[in-house]
Amino acid sequence: MRLRTLKQLPSVVLMFGLFAVFISYLDNYLEARQALPFLNVTMFLWSLTAMTAGSVVRAAASLRERSRLLGLYRMHAAVLFPLGAVVVFSFMSAFLPAANLDDGPRWVLYPAYNAAIVVLSMLLPLPDHHRKFFRWYLLIAFVLAATSVFVDVLRPGTFSILPDRAAGFARNPNAGAFLLIALCSSLIVFDRVRGLDLVVLGVTALGVLATLSRGGALLLAFVVCCYTPCVVRSAARRGVRVLVTRVAALLLLGAGTYFGITRLISQRMFASASRMGMLSGKQEIVGPRESRIGLVAESWELVQQAPMLGYGSGFTYTMEQGPHNIYLSRWLDNGLAGVVSYVWLIAAACLTFWRRRYTPGLVFIGAVAIQGFFSHNLLEERVFLLLLGVLLTMSLYNATERAVVPLAPQRAPHRVRPAFGLRDRGAEAHPAPVSLTQARSPGPR
Repeated sequence: MRLRTLKQLPSVVLMFGLFAVFISYLDNYLEARQALPFLNVTMFLWSLTAMTAGSVVRAAASLRERSRLLGLYRMHAAVLFPLGAVVVFSFMSAFLPAANLDDGPRWVLYPAYNAAIVVLSMLLPLPDHHRKFFRWYLLIAFVLAATSVFVDVLRPGTFSILPDRAAGFARNPNAGAFLLIALCSSLIVFDRVRGLDLVVLGVTALGVLATLSRGGALLLAFVVCCYTPCVVRSAARRGVRVLVTRVAALLLLGAGTYFGITRLISQRMFASASRMGMLSGKQEIVGPRESRIGLVAESWELVQQAPMLGYGSGFTYTMEQGPHNIYLSRWLDNGLAGVVSYVWLIAAACLTFWRRRYTPGLVFIGAVAIQGFFSHNLLEERVFLLLLGVLLTMSLYNATERAVVPLAPQRAPHRVRPAFGLRDRGAEAHPAPVSLTQARSPGPR
């Protein structure tokens, strides 16, 4: 083992620990058991700061590293600007009379905390060795989260707050379903069929079913509808033989998932589950007395009474149940400017991934946009915040790598130094005079 590998080993182990504890939501369970000395949100921020401190110190000590780091943020100004707008309008809305300040400024400060998570998460893939192992970091979090969901199936109520629905470490079934979908969309590749991806998709399908989350089922259908055409279209370009092989693999995935579902629903937890009738068609997915429809209608009436300014930061959390819709939640809390800034953030991230032809990021943001119609606290979901920052950086490395590899010098084809100053438009390359970075290990495609 080389000396350089030994030096990198501690940071790799710590990164595995960060994802295993915080991205699988294991800390939620530990906090519920009062096994943490501090709030899990505080520990996560401290842990993330410690993991990125090396990049910040190197940037402070080296002009080259500083140019590299500033170049990273400069290339994502289109996303960071609306993220900053969310924070600004949160502080401005704190002065409204109906703002929720009873628990201190927590609801005012949360958007700033969330923005800090995104900004720091962008630094995680900056070292070459972390980009090399990033799929494995995500995989360990996925395995732990999925395992906790299936433990809830075998032993109802172990983690979930609802004994007839599994949730895993996330404790809330809907949050557990979104966690699995977010990790799955970031893990799999969309240009070929891999055995690991088929396993991840199958496990995700079973995990989402175990949560009995209607929103999770819709997100799963979205991911599958993105994955299947992408791999089939890619196979068709490579010939009939490859196409037949990949279609057969997809059919195998479907058969394996169906077999797993039949085994899963035979478990004791689902014998009396009120939502199981939806799977057989005996019960409507959205009934005439659906409570969430009433909550949306009630929230919309409130929006119409104060459409421009809203009611103040945190007002949503003073409602008995909340709107279960982040677009209405942003509007109620921060007015028209609040909802526009959030939609701007989602649209800017989507456009960034589209220009870089980074399918995992596109699918992830699409899932986030859909989940926003079922959750009003999506901005507090750390899996969304961390993966947003991580995937932005990974997509930049992939885009610059595709642009620079054809221009690599012949004397060292295995060492490519793409520039963050590259124009981020496909294969066109315009190197900057400074801010170079090594990218010897390609990120996920």
